[in-house]
Amino acid sequence: MHNCSTVIIHCMDFRLIEKTNEWIKQNNLTDDTDVISIAGASKALAGGDKEIQNFLLDQINVSYLLHNARKVILMHHSNCGAYGISDEEEEFAKQLEDMETAEEIIKNSFDEIEVKKVFIQMKDHEGKEVEFINL
Repeated sequence: MHNCSTVIIHCMDFRLIEKTNEWIKQNNLTDDTDVISIAGASKALAGGDKEIQNFLLDQINVSYLLHNARKVILMHHSNCGAYGISDEEEEFAKQLEDMETAEEIIKNSFDEIEVKKVFIQMKDHEGKEVEFINL
């Protein structure tokens, strides 16, 4: 069995792939991380659609059982099209609420799992300048 430390659930937004991959390298997660990329990151997990929740939990479970992952990092970002909220404060509040709901769902589904939340603040529309904020 191969071990990995972490599952990252991040938004599929193409503007952030390069910076997210740099962050993964800087945090020494390159060799032992499973990555799930989905619009809105954990929005779908928190959203209440049981079919989508089960799909995402199944993906985490594969990493948990087969790769021994014991940490999930939820990565959301500002200016997220999946949320479609133009007010920055309102968007952040909704995303934080979804991340907390997703954390609760994950912790209730798996023993011995840690959940971290990271918010990527986009400084420009293209995603060239960003700040990763640990919540």
